[in-house]
Amino acid sequence: MKLLFPLKVLGLSASIVATLLFSRPTQAVSFKEQSVDRSNFVVVAAPYRHGYNLMILEQIPGQRKCWSESGVNPVFIDPLLLNFDFTNACKRSVDSNGYSMRLDGRDYGMDYLLNIVEKNGELQLVATSRDSNKPDILIGKTNGRGPGSLKIFLNPGWRLTKRIYEGTTTGHVYLSGNSIAHN
Repeated sequence: MKLLFPLKVLGLSASIVATLLFSRPTQAVSFKEQSVDRSNFVVVAAPYRHGYNLMILEQIPGQRKCWSESGVNPVFIDPLLLNFDFTNACKRSVDSNGYSMRLDGRDYGMDYLLNIVEKNGELQLVATSRDSNKPDILIGKTNGRGPGSLKIFLNPGWRLTKRIYEGTTTGHVYLSGNSIAHN
């Protein structure tokens, strides 16, 4: 009996050592991106509580219209999809599960938050780093201010793409840019 306990401990220790020595390290998931037809998308500053929230709408070609636009500087967005069951007609991304920033081919979804801020008489789409030592990155703006939902125009060097995972295009939308565009 006295010998049984040390043997169990020795067996458990050998098992732990073998697991540490022979197991493969976990690799980070590497996503790719694919360009999209920009005419099927609109980036929107949508009223939310006491401010604005980023919303990206995607029109499924050949289906019921998801939004309409009116005005100039700013362009007002009427989110028509809120008036009908938009399943299979429109896609709506309203948080970091549906969109994120990609810079220089790298996914920064865990490092930057996308926010709508009011500045200089307009609404601006900025990426804010979780590291307070890094500056915000200006991605786009509404070119004016008004009530309701407003279209965000992406700055030069920024575009929309879709996430690719293991060769399959997902519904996740990237705001993709390069570091030269925001310097």
